[in-house]
Amino acid sequence: MSIYDLSEFASPLWDRAYSQAVDRFSSEKFLIPQAVLMEVAGRFVYEAAVELGAFEREVVILAGPGNNGGDALVAARLLHDAGCSVEVFKVTKRDFDPKKHSELFQLQEKILGTLGIKLKTYKEGDFERYTSSNIFVIDGIYGLGLQGSLASDDIGYVALKEIDKIQEKIVLAVDVPSGMDVDVGDEQNVPLPAAVTVTFGGLKPAHVLAPAKKACGNVLNFDIGFPKTAEVWALKEHTPHYFYVEPDALLNNDPWSHLPSDAHKYDRGHVLILGGSPGKTGAPILAGISSLRAGAGWATIAMPRSVLQTACGSIPLELTFEDLFANDFVDPGKLERFIKERKVRAVVVGPGSMDSQLDKDAVGVLAKFTSTQQGFVVIDAGAINNIAVHLQKFSIKPARWILTPHPGEWKKIGGGEPTSPLNPEGFKAARDLTERLGITVIYKCSTPVVISGDMSEPVLVTDEGSNVLARAGTGDVLSGVIAAHGAIGMKASIAGIRAQIIVARAAKKAAEYLGKESVLASDIVMALGQASLPNPANKEE
Repeated sequence: MSIYDLSEFASPLWDRAYSQAVDRFSSEKFLIPQAVLMEVAGRFVYEAAVELGAFEREVVILAGPGNNGGDALVAARLLHDAGCSVEVFKVTKRDFDPKKHSELFQLQEKILGTLGIKLKTYKEGDFERYTSSNIFVIDGIYGLGLQGSLASDDIGYVALKEIDKIQEKIVLAVDVPSGMDVDVGDEQNVPLPAAVTVTFGGLKPAHVLAPAKKACGNVLNFDIGFPKTAEVWALKEHTPHYFYVEPDALLNNDPWSHLPSDAHKYDRGHVLILGGSPGKTGAPILAGISSLRAGAGWATIAMPRSVLQTACGSIPLELTFEDLFANDFVDPGKLERFIKERKVRAVVVGPGSMDSQLDKDAVGVLAKFTSTQQGFVVIDAGAINNIAVHLQKFSIKPARWILTPHPGEWKKIGGGEPTSPLNPEGFKAARDLTERLGITVIYKCSTPVVISGDMSEPVLVTDEGSNVLARAGTGDVLSGVIAAHGAIGMKASIAGIRAQIIVARAAKKAAEYLGKESVLASDIVMALGQASLPNPANKEE
């Protein structure tokens, strides 16, 4: 596998447009009846309900007027046939024209009628009698077609909030919890969060992106028979916004395994870290040690002279120190000479800094440095502030520059108040920004997103995260690990996502023997080596 071949480890998250295209090609080009797909989908809903203990509870099924409701009705029939007591509610406005139900919904309603199951039309207060009951709810009101959020006076919203008041309940959602916009990863006003969500074909953005995914519970994805060719054709019609990275598939490729047996430190790559400010000298040190633990051959740190006295005695023996500052700013001449003479392959700028330590000339040196395949730059912490002003003056390669903002720093890249890249509007703005500046960005959150300025590359997502990482210093560790990957030759998008997976897994490994509330950034550094190995249980033979 090539470290540049995304298809080996990344697959699309099925956003609304892509899901609809796959569905359409399956029925129109491959002549697979929609009723057949619905039957298979409904059976998976039924099987999930049985597994979750539907037979031990009263079953209440909420069905909207579309095909999502049709899936729920298939599950209702199968539960009834299996001997389960089922109560089914149509959740529509009182004056809703029955002819406006989808054709497949109407078909499923007729089938239930032949079994003596009559659907009730929900009215406010219908669920009050379940207040003290143990109920099992199948939520099939709204599916992938919903855009935006539900109004509080929407009949579906009212029904879901009424159910939500019941204490003893298990909720299974069909495709997504009703009221969720499947394309949005930001926090959403979901009236009835699910314990389990059953979806079909592929995971959707809201199933993976946090914080939205919290409302989905455990997501089960089932293959209902969409032809693989239909998925390929759909990709040509619409490129999904996000591609999910399968961690073990990516970790199976070790970029350091290609080193010859007589490799030396320069073959592994020399990483330079520029940063530090009064009282914050630990950050560049963490980044440097992390780069070495991740595989780099040499790491050098440089800090302003004004902060050196707070770092005395704390610089590990494995790190070398260099004086590359003039007052509180990086000296462009010293930087350029050191990079050339010491064969630096990656530069990290910003750990431990409160503001940018780069002027236009220093950014120019780094732009020249990255004009070749060898140079790689990571911009972190304070160095992110107003970096766009300088980057716009140079020709920057997205494969060689990566910025690492958390949500607060995200707003400092391009100015203004940009929304997160976890929703369609913010996604477009992020792609425009990275293309304009010629950079790659890793948006740091619990489900990090890597956005390349190369528009031919997909936006990558991983759900490898943990609140163990919610500690000072973990961002510095991430920057160092990214730099090590850049120094060995990886392009920024893959270096960023691979480093994130390794750091997240290292945090989990450290928590196993220290307890999750006791893990420090330095503990994560110690576990990086083991975390870079794929899970043996998932590794391909």
